[in-house]
Amino acid sequence: MTTSLPNNSSSASSNPSLEIARQRYTYNYSYIPPMAMVDQLPDGEGFPTRWFLLLVKELKIIFVNTLITNRGNRGSESIRDDVKLFILEAVLKGAIPANISVIARLLQIIPQMLIRGFSTDFRELDDLLFSLIKESGVLILGDSLSRIRKLLDQGKPTGHVKSLEDYQKLFPVIPVPAIADSFQEDEVFAYMRVAGYNPVMIQRVTSLGDKFPVTDADYQGVMGSDDSLAVAGEEGRLYLLDYAIFKGAINGSFPTAQKYLYAPLALFAVPKGSDPNRLLRPVAIQCGQTPGEDYPIITPKSGKYAWLIAKTIVEIADSNFHEPVTHLARTHLLAGSFAIATHRQLPSSHPLNLLLRPHFEGTLAINDAAQRALIAPFGGVDTLLSSTIDNSRVLTVLGLQSFDFNRAMLPKQLQQRGVDDPNLLPVYPYRDDALLTWDAIRQWVSDYLKLYYTTDQDIQNDTYIQAWAAEVQAHDGGRIADFGQDGGIKTQEYLVDAVTLIIFTASVQHAAVNFPQKDLMAYIPGFPLAGYLPASILKREVTEQDYLNLLPPLEQAQQQYSLLALLGSLYYNKLGEYPQKHFPDPKVEPLLRSLQSHLEQIEITIKKRNLIRPPYEYLLPSKIPQSINI
Repeated sequence: MTTSLPNNSSSASSNPSLEIARQRYTYNYSYIPPMAMVDQLPDGEGFPTRWFLLLVKELKIIFVNTLITNRGNRGSESIRDDVKLFILEAVLKGAIPANISVIARLLQIIPQMLIRGFSTDFRELDDLLFSLIKESGVLILGDSLSRIRKLLDQGKPTGHVKSLEDYQKLFPVIPVPAIADSFQEDEVFAYMRVAGYNPVMIQRVTSLGDKFPVTDADYQGVMGSDDSLAVAGEEGRLYLLDYAIFKGAINGSFPTAQKYLYAPLALFAVPKGSDPNRLLRPVAIQCGQTPGEDYPIITPKSGKYAWLIAKTIVEIADSNFHEPVTHLARTHLLAGSFAIATHRQLPSSHPLNLLLRPHFEGTLAINDAAQRALIAPFGGVDTLLSSTIDNSRVLTVLGLQSFDFNRAMLPKQLQQRGVDDPNLLPVYPYRDDALLTWDAIRQWVSDYLKLYYTTDQDIQNDTYIQAWAAEVQAHDGGRIADFGQDGGIKTQEYLVDAVTLIIFTASVQHAAVNFPQKDLMAYIPGFPLAGYLPASILKREVTEQDYLNLLPPLEQAQQQYSLLALLGSLYYNKLGEYPQKHFPDPKVEPLLRSLQSHLEQIEITIKKRNLIRPPYEYLLPSKIPQSINI
């Protein structure tokens, strides 16, 4: 195959290979109405064996940890014996699918287990889980292992905790996430806004409106009497979180307990001075959009548990925005629309297809698995998040429909939120590290496309690119709002920016919002996915038990850990590592080497930065996958 550009006499609508692709890649707008998703996953879009092996490695860890949490040690001499006994029980009780291939595999594995037990690294369990997953249709987030999970859940801990130590017991085999030691600290709470799992919400403000009536006394009680709200606003040191989108949201109750979603506002400030390492500090929180008795202003001076509850309510709101909007809508579904349009409108030998296709590996497959299980009624989202599944789906739709593609280029997005100036907000690891990779990707995209397009007219004359751009935004296509220039693509600069954003989203942005799920969000007291008391409890004096009752009960906590640890663990492929001989044009090779060298230098730079700031490693290029595949 050679890299080829269309000639002016060809028609993107009549290309025979694309006609076949359009029959294979068809749109569905009813899975998460009205979002564009692939209707049926085409052959060749499934997960490769190496991906399954990585998945099994992580499933094994979660499985063993859950087994020991729920069953304890039943007098066995080792964890290996506990695992062996459970698998035998699962066979006898029919929890393992009665599939000929699986049973045949078990007949090979179980005698080995009985004779010599498990190896110390449970390789036999890897083998068994791999066989089960491969044979059960790959609904990895849903019911492929549901019968085993149901048996595993027998004896699981339930109910609200009496102390945070009860959550520690959910980690009998694996280490408790390190964040457990510091999540209650104000400095850590503020740092999550700029280096956490959803580091895209904070925005600079010059003053506060009537709906958030923080007083100078409130402010000075935290920041000192030599500072004031007015001065901080004038100097660009005030920052706000506002979850107004949740006002009026419908609270969920699946599977059994009443849950609550909140619409808080939270004020942060950078201290006065010139120290380049000044960190954000939390100043005040209001747990609803309407000030007054129902939602009093809470500050660190309001009492230990009132402040802790208020901070937790902000984290719950943040996680409920993160999962359906920042994560699902603005990475998974955004990339998925471009993946479908690319297959349907760009021939496999087209230079833009060659550039983009590796960044879509696994995306349609993981999105398809998610819509069938994770974001379906009674799935993980319905179980764990605060609102109803229908409300979460509405948030997802709003998240993508409000995504202004042409203003979402990283430098523009930071500027719009007023967080682009490091002199005003000195420590913002997501911003600083993401900009490095943005620039590297943009340089690579620019250099690559210049091999094939030397003028704006070249872009305009490419019928395939114009058809691709039209479909991405079309109502019967990808439905990406505000994409393109007057229905097409007119300039080289726009094409470079657009392709940079697509690749950045599929790699860097997804890494930033996906992998903290394991290290941070899998520790439930620090980052609950739902609240279990109304915010109105802050109208009275609150106790430690009020705080504990706000947090998820143990059965929810265990599911939150299991799901988010899995989603945040699987690293398949790496940014800048394209398949061998993927680009047939020899002129691409030196450009690709330049990109890889650029990424290596970024790795060094970030590691140096982490020596003088609280470490932030999610955007180390070595930890950024090439595509969204988990």
